[in-house]
Amino acid sequence: MWRVNRPGLDARTVYRSCLTGAGADMSRYEDEVVLAATRYAVAADAGRLLDLKDLCEMPAVKDDRAALKDLYTSRLVRQADARRYYDKLKAAAPFGQCPLCGHRDVSTLDHQLPKSSYPLLAVVPDNLVPACADCNKNKSAAVATTDDAQTLHPYFDDAGAGQWLFATVNRATPATVTFSAEPPLEVGEVMRARIRAHFAAFGLAGLYAMQASRMLAGQQRALAGLFELAGSAAVVAHLREQADSWWGRFRNCWQFAMYQALAGDEWFVGGGLRG
Repeated sequence: MWRVNRPGLDARTVYRSCLTGAGADMSRYEDEVVLAATRYAVAADAGRLLDLKDLCEMPAVKDDRAALKDLYTSRLVRQADARRYYDKLKAAAPFGQCPLCGHRDVSTLDHQLPKSSYPLLAVVPDNLVPACADCNKNKSAAVATTDDAQTLHPYFDDAGAGQWLFATVNRATPATVTFSAEPPLEVGEVMRARIRAHFAAFGLAGLYAMQASRMLAGQQRALAGLFELAGSAAVVAHLREQADSWWGRFRNCWQFAMYQALAGDEWFVGGGLRG
């Protein structure tokens, strides 16, 4: 997961923009939405979004719940005045890449707490995370029932500066790489569990393995040529240089983990790279 700066958008302002031209008069919920947004920020900062369970019951009127949810689809996404906030939230992702997987392009916004269960948070900026379509679909409308089952929130959660994404070389022809999440002890048990939950929820092991296979296939000839020309030491030096470059830019990205694993695998650098 990549960190993204908090939107810095005022919940009241965004909500009011979504009321313009809305079919139902939902202005009576403005203060409730603002209060929910304030509570959300406090809970998210503490990693305690589960403390907001009571918001699932609000409002009690079924038609009003539907109208609040519709403000996202029909107003924030489609109405010109509100759409500028939608676009600003999408554009906040570094390099236009989904912070949930750190790989695919942003194409939508994901509700960290689903609008189907939390209609008061449907257009609250802190609850709207830039995401790719696949991550948005994978996360679905599921709601964690325990703290350690929560996926990571790009605006609020810091998985730590240390390494938690690792790779292992599969000694086959051609070589492939397997990825796993192994968070360090210093981040704490709850955060360790959340990192693993996030890794599993978004299917990152499969995504990263597929991308690594493609990259390895594209580099196999160049690596084999370097091995024949200068030996395994030159290959190791090259792979470590690539790993350091990725680590310096994007920590815990699959590219760093892959190059790190390849450089440290004696079979691969000793000739296995020739496929």
